[in-house]
Amino acid sequence: MNFAYDALSRAKRRQRFYVVTGLLGFSLFIVLIWTLRELTLPAIVGALAAYLCHPLLALMRRWRIPKGLAILTLFAGFFFLISLASSQIRDAIPDEQGKLELRVRIQYKLDDKYQALMQIDEQGKGNLLHRLVGAEIEPFYDRLNRLLMLNPEERASFERYYVDHYSVQRFDQTFYRYFLHNLAQYQKRGGDLTMDEGEPNTGSQAKAAVSEINASTNLNTEQKSLLGVIGGVISLWMAAPFVFLFLLLDEGEIKRSVVQLVPNHYFEMVLTVLNNVDDALGKYLRGTFLECTLVGFTLMLGLYLIGLGAKWAFVIGTIAGLANAIPFLGPAIGLLIGAGYALIVETFTPFFSIIDADNMVLWVCIVVAVTQLLDNAVYQPIVLGNAVSLHPLVVIIGVMGGSILLGFIGMLFAVPVIVIVKVVIETLFKEMKAYQII
Repeated sequence: MNFAYDALSRAKRRQRFYVVTGLLGFSLFIVLIWTLRELTLPAIVGALAAYLCHPLLALMRRWRIPKGLAILTLFAGFFFLISLASSQIRDAIPDEQGKLELRVRIQYKLDDKYQALMQIDEQGKGNLLHRLVGAEIEPFYDRLNRLLMLNPEERASFERYYVDHYSVQRFDQTFYRYFLHNLAQYQKRGGDLTMDEGEPNTGSQAKAAVSEINASTNLNTEQKSLLGVIGGVISLWMAAPFVFLFLLLDEGEIKRSVVQLVPNHYFEMVLTVLNNVDDALGKYLRGTFLECTLVGFTLMLGLYLIGLGAKWAFVIGTIAGLANAIPFLGPAIGLLIGAGYALIVETFTPFFSIIDADNMVLWVCIVVAVTQLLDNAVYQPIVLGNAVSLHPLVVIIGVMGGSILLGFIGMLFAVPVIVIVKVVIETLFKEMKAYQII
């Protein structure tokens, strides 16, 4: 009887030891992840890339391609795709002069659309819509105009650029005509061009002089700081390719190392948990990657067909496709960027004659809606299937919670973490019942 009691007591102590050790190990892991959070995203990106490429690596091995050559091929292809997308997106980002022109275009187009919608005449009288809601909309529209209006320094820079590049011919340039139109409309609506955000122009000049002095004295410091930031970012993201290569080279040593730490009594249960997590996470990640690719390509094709141009269709489709990894975010970003660009687009070549500048925004909305419909009705059921059966409310709460805790990174990895937790809990509960632990 004493022997049985001692054995039971040892089993309970051993069980408590395992629980406490597991909790401490998990806590240390969380602390380590939080401490190295700047390195977490590059490492996770490299791990996800390796995870996605595992089936391709297995396929290439079946074709008798040497493993080293197959890994290098996958690495080169992955790097090429990222470089291509990054270069296209980077080229679409305007420089300082481009930013000024963009604001001028937005201000002009908004005024043009507003005038056409409200049908305001020279006396300031509009149509029925203007009489109904004009009093409420006008203050907001004036604030938006003040926000978009170039300040004196920016106007001087804009003028100087066009004088230097076009001289007298600047009056024939579209954006310069927009600029003059904006100035006239701003003054017509009671705006004061001699004021810079409510302060006299002399104050602006004084501030500009002080800023120039500070800029000249701190130039070296800013350059060093910028170089330090760039160097830090590059050094952090160097972790991604290393993680990618090491995980593809792994022959199961990582899993075996984890399993060796588990007591024999729980060996099969832990191995089952790891296999189920690997299977569910692999299906989800590969399915999500394929779904994002299909969504991005569909949006890209639709925007190209309505005339946004190959470059911007590629940029918007790529950004929306990547953002689609976060539930409900991809279509919203595609709609926002697409409609914004359609509002200010100057030249376009639609494939259908019914599309023109006046209804371009409407067609962008239609393309985004069709893409979302295809995603919900075709892509998700076929690509993801029943790989992850999560309630939409759980997904929404998870994404919002991840955003609160870790910002964008939390939003991005909220669903994969939920998948892992769900599979671990379900598998543990099932296995513990099978082993009559509970």
